[in-house]
Amino acid sequence: MLRTKVNIEQRLSFYYGFFFLSIGTAMPFAALWFASLGISATFTGTIFAAPSFAIVLFTVLIGGWADKLADWRTAIITCNWVALALSSWFLFRHNHWDVLFVWTFTGLFLHASGPITDAASLSVTRKRGSDFARIRAVGSVGFIIGVLSAGAVFDRVGIAWFVAVLVAGALLRVVAAHSLPHFKSTPEPESSVAQALAGIAGLRHPGILLVIIGAAMLNASHGFYNVFAVMHWTALNMSTGTASVLWSISVVAEVALMWSFASVAKRFSARKCLLFASLVGAARWFLTGIEPGLVELVLLQSLHSITFGLTFLACVNFIARRIHEDNAAQAQSVFATLITLFMAGSVWVSGWLYDSFAGKSYWAMSVLALCGGVCVLLSFFSRLEDPVSP
Repeated sequence: MLRTKVNIEQRLSFYYGFFFLSIGTAMPFAALWFASLGISATFTGTIFAAPSFAIVLFTVLIGGWADKLADWRTAIITCNWVALALSSWFLFRHNHWDVLFVWTFTGLFLHASGPITDAASLSVTRKRGSDFARIRAVGSVGFIIGVLSAGAVFDRVGIAWFVAVLVAGALLRVVAAHSLPHFKSTPEPESSVAQALAGIAGLRHPGILLVIIGAAMLNASHGFYNVFAVMHWTALNMSTGTASVLWSISVVAEVALMWSFASVAKRFSARKCLLFASLVGAARWFLTGIEPGLVELVLLQSLHSITFGLTFLACVNFIARRIHEDNAAQAQSVFATLITLFMAGSVWVSGWLYDSFAGKSYWAMSVLALCGGVCVLLSFFSRLEDPVSP
């Protein structure tokens, strides 16, 4: 029995590790590749925002489809195969409109697979007494390996190799997806549309909705950083390798937080964690906008553990404790949809901001983080219970 338990946790960790390794090799450097194709920062913002609009339209439907399958694993594998097929198009064509189309629909299927994987993993870890945060932390380790490896590769051979790295990462995701365990051994009874809506009706509670919107704003405050950080740092004569090290520092800090989240959750409720993340996020982006030196940047990057890691885990667990697992993938998809909706606006505006204000654009992200905190604060007036984890 012990052997089986270790096996399942290892397979989940393996998938998270390779999934985020592939993301780490691509996302931080995509804007550099777009620039090499002659794409402006404003259009780059549009490209990065476009998947979010598609996600808003389709992710909840994909999550609902996943809930009706005999096994969530099938949905995850399918999403990764579609993403590989789309990414391979760049091997043949990559004009501006090809980039917009492929990036949009690849992003749709990758983002759609995320909440399905989280819901499946949370279901398994709750039943088995495992620590989801530690399994998810392996994904962050994978991201670190990916961003450092890609930074070294691009320093040596140039950003022209971006497509090769992108496709290789997509292939790794497919292999890792096929290694996942079976989450549901038998088909669940098919729910009607009315039952599915009833399963996520709790999300309409004013307090819960305010918390989720606030968390989505906190996540969206990373929009400018996610797209333009490496481009901005290299514009300041920093090497791609050094920029990748800065990225990795933020994720190392995130891993440390995820590894210890269980003890944090026993002492502080999700909403208190989100309020703290809001204040830290506002300070992080304001100080980053001043264009600090390398040492100060290292310290600010370490705050990613709070601004992203704490925000993500607090909200995912907040939802998981309030929604039945039969609708878990769909409920997490609602959260993911709100995240992407706010992120779409953040990223789209970031393209214009970077063209107009360069690094000072971080100040807009500081305001967004504060707005997220205000939403969470307002939820305390909604009579929503706020227990801490047992």
